[in-house]
Amino acid sequence: MKTEKTVTPKVKKSFFDKFKFRNWGVVRVYRDFENYFDWKRVIDEQKADPKSNYNKWKLEHTKLYDIYATVTIDESYAALPEAIQRTQLVEMLNPLHRYLDDDLGFAECLNCEFNQFVDEKDKPTLSYLIVYRFNFEKFSVSWVVKSLIKLGILIYVAFHFSALITWLSTSI
Repeated sequence: MKTEKTVTPKVKKSFFDKFKFRNWGVVRVYRDFENYFDWKRVIDEQKADPKSNYNKWKLEHTKLYDIYATVTIDESYAALPEAIQRTQLVEMLNPLHRYLDDDLGFAECLNCEFNQFVDEKDKPTLSYLIVYRFNFEKFSVSWVVKSLIKLGILIYVAFHFSALITWLSTSI
């Protein structure tokens, strides 16, 4: 029997795509921060509204506006395998995911983390800490380092050639 490989087509990018203003790194970092400040504003608005789903889910946020909640699955799932317990957890969180996606519109900007609590004997419990962190697409430490290196090279070349141009213009 012959197995077929599924090949995902690569998206062809034009050579000139990198020259479009919207694709520049600085513009994408600006959009990251713009989305982040929108995220902060929306979370503050939702927190202030007592009837919002934010308060219904008893969500909290950190200083960096990572939102989190503690969720406990039913005791009836304690004897079941861990995979089924996690499936139950994901099913319980579907309304929260829909709220973050459909109502707030931030699903593509968030990363979800599941952390299971353990008791004093290092035994896993049925309680989980669910954390949603804002995801910056372009902004990162490596982007900052690369930008500083490029800026340093540009400044070095500008000063180096400005001295050469000044020397040439005075000798003529």
